[in-house]
Amino acid sequence: MDATNSKSLFWQLKDLSLRCYPWSAWSFSPLTGKQGIWFLLLITVLLFSGCKTVPVLDRNFADKGGLWEQDENTGARFHHNAMADEVVIGRMNASGKSVLINASQVKQSAQVKNNSFVSTGPQSGARIEFKASEASCLIRVDEFNIGNAYVDTATCQQSIKTPHALIEAKSAILHIQVSQYETEVMVISGMVKVVLRENPMQSIDVKADREIIITHQSIGDPRLMTTDEIWQRIRWREGFQLYETVIDWKKVMAGVITVGIIAAAILLSKGHGHGGRGVGFPRHR
Repeated sequence: MDATNSKSLFWQLKDLSLRCYPWSAWSFSPLTGKQGIWFLLLITVLLFSGCKTVPVLDRNFADKGGLWEQDENTGARFHHNAMADEVVIGRMNASGKSVLINASQVKQSAQVKNNSFVSTGPQSGARIEFKASEASCLIRVDEFNIGNAYVDTATCQQSIKTPHALIEAKSAILHIQVSQYETEVMVISGMVKVVLRENPMQSIDVKADREIIITHQSIGDPRLMTTDEIWQRIRWREGFQLYETVIDWKKVMAGVITVGIIAAAILLSKGHGHGGRGVGFPRHR
């Protein structure tokens, strides 16, 4: 293996390893020579023996940081107030070929850094699970100018800005649909506050199972939604299959044992080789 190919393989394996073992980031430092090759061997065995890709089964579960799912042809920017710029604020799973973070394509999953802009094109969707923080948690969502989003804030507060409204939500589940002329907010659980962008003095609290429409000029009256209407509104989520990479610990242990056996066999063979040269009858000069 020449130096160029070894380096290229190293970075490819690093990317794969970070997906499955995020805690392994500290262990990646450029290694060269035999040390680097042995390291690549170990990581390769662990990756392909312990990593597996499975569907995200419980799409309705949100950790303390909350989640955001967006439909095709949707875009938004995310800022976590308790974290510094460029710090990772969450993890994203992608579906489809047109999912971008800051204009870079995401094939399956990626880390989301603070102030990142996430966009989805045709037949593509994305799910972001935000990291919880010990400090007061406020996630600002800006530049949400068009598209559909399903939001579970969990214990975090989300401040979502559209061209027509500012939506303040905490401990709530809601669906937001934004078009050029209006924003539709449907509250599935909890209560949210909606403020008119053009006139912040106008606001309304929207309870669960209600929908409200906001234009540039006004806030409409809340309308009671049936269970079937709610389900139909969020049905687009079923069109995207999301996957995540998990660890199969049984396979990891099998991989570790395999690497150990290979390493022991090589060391023993080297030991016998050196022994053969060092023992026996002395030779005359």
